[in-house]
Amino acid sequence: MSFFASLEIVFLAMLIHAFLQLVPSVFTIFYHYASGKKSSRVADDFSIFYILGVEFFSVLMFILIYLLFFNIFIGEINLRSTVFPWIMAGVLVALAILSFFAYFKKGRTTELFISRKIARQLTASAKNVKNRSDAFVLGLTTGVFELIFTLPLYILATTAIMEIDNFPRQIFGFLYIIAVVAPIMVYLVLFRRGYNLAEIERLRIKNKTFFRTIETIGYLVLACVMLIGF
Repeated sequence: MSFFASLEIVFLAMLIHAFLQLVPSVFTIFYHYASGKKSSRVADDFSIFYILGVEFFSVLMFILIYLLFFNIFIGEINLRSTVFPWIMAGVLVALAILSFFAYFKKGRTTELFISRKIARQLTASAKNVKNRSDAFVLGLTTGVFELIFTLPLYILATTAIMEIDNFPRQIFGFLYIIAVVAPIMVYLVLFRRGYNLAEIERLRIKNKTFFRTIETIGYLVLACVMLIGF
């Protein structure tokens, strides 16, 4: 894989991940109730630990995937001679279709693809954050429920970063983690500027077609890059 193909894969994966909404959505519920029950200062403090939990989950995924591929390929990643690009391209096309038709549920709502049972559990956990460790665990565990959309992105980003030889790889890992938490930071800024949960929900409803379109196109373009770049 060329250096530029690796960059394209990493940045496309970052772009898609930045527009996914489950982790930011849970954050908005958590922040709303934390600031209401306690104060904005406490909610801001807890937010740091929620973000740390999200970042820890991302780092953990990179490490686990790296170790898995390191063991499979004995330290030498040579995916060009395998069916890996074709498998991943197929997965990405499937996710593009799923993103367009199923990521957001129909109607003027911000309900996502997860079951109502899981949604109720996440909402209850977000409402009942009492301390920093609760916020950290919430941020850490929420991403698990979105792995169907994010695991292929982590796999592709990790393998692409491992293909980069003439640039510090850690920089790309750091940038990816920044992209993951970027939407959380956007919602945090909106809260700090006086927006409430209902207003943010209306913004999300207004923009969900845009989110869905970016995700769908992103997965399709990434599938094309996988086939052309390898």
